[in-house]
Amino acid sequence: MSKRPTVVSVLGELLITVGVFLLLFVAWELWWTDIAAGREQESVRNEVVQQWEPDTDYEGEGADPAVVNGSGAWGFLYVPRLGAEWSVPVADGVGSDVIDRGLMGRYDVASLPGEEGNLSLAGHRQTHGSILWDLDQVVEGDVMYVQTANGWWVYRTVQNHIVAPTQTEVLDPNPLDPGGPASGRWLTLTTCHPLFSTRERMVTHAEYVSFIPTSQGPPEAIADAVAKNGTPELEPQAAGRT
Repeated sequence: MSKRPTVVSVLGELLITVGVFLLLFVAWELWWTDIAAGREQESVRNEVVQQWEPDTDYEGEGADPAVVNGSGAWGFLYVPRLGAEWSVPVADGVGSDVIDRGLMGRYDVASLPGEEGNLSLAGHRQTHGSILWDLDQVVEGDVMYVQTANGWWVYRTVQNHIVAPTQTEVLDPNPLDPGGPASGRWLTLTTCHPLFSTRERMVTHAEYVSFIPTSQGPPEAIADAVAKNGTPELEPQAAGRT
C-alpha cells in the first residue's frame, strides 16, 4: 500500500525543483551569456573590418571622420594590461542591445575620437562576455588604444577609482574637473563593481597621448591583437610604434 504524500514531502520536492531551476539560471547567466557574447563579438569584428575605408589624408586633427554618431559598431578597444591579444569591439549606445552582446558601448553624451572632451565607454564586468572582469588590474601609466578605420588613438591611464552609480560627472567633458569645460581629449571606461554586484561603478580615466595613422602599422604592444582581428593593412611605413 503506497504512502500518501505529506505536506513536508511535497514542500521538499518543490524546494528541490526550485533549487534546480536556480542553478540552471545561474549557469545560464554566468556561462551561457559569455559564450553567446563571444560569438556575437566575432560576428561584429568581421562586420567592422569589412566596412572600413581608411582616409589616408586624416592625421588625427579634429573628430575622426571614420566614426559617425549612431552608426553602430565602428572600432576596437585594446588594453595590453588585460592580455596581449585582448580586444573588444566598440559601438554606439549603452543599452542591452549593445553591451549585452559583449561590446563596449559609447555613451550618447560622449565625444568622438579626436574631439575635445570625454570618449566614455561602458561594458559588463561579469556575464555577457565579462569583458572588463580584470579592469581592477589597470593602473596609472597603463596605455590603452582605440582603433578606427583611420588609425589608433593612444591614451595613458591617469586614474582608476570607485564611484556611486549616481556620480555621472565621471562622463563630463573633463572628468578630472567635473562641471568644467572640455579640456583635452579623454578616454573613460565604466563597469559594475564589485564583482557580481551593481552596487558601485569602477571607472578608469586615460588621457590622450598620440594618434598613429593606419598607414604606419599597429603599435607593437597590440600587434598580436590587431592581427587576430584581421584588420586590413595599408602599406606600412613605420611599424612597431608604442
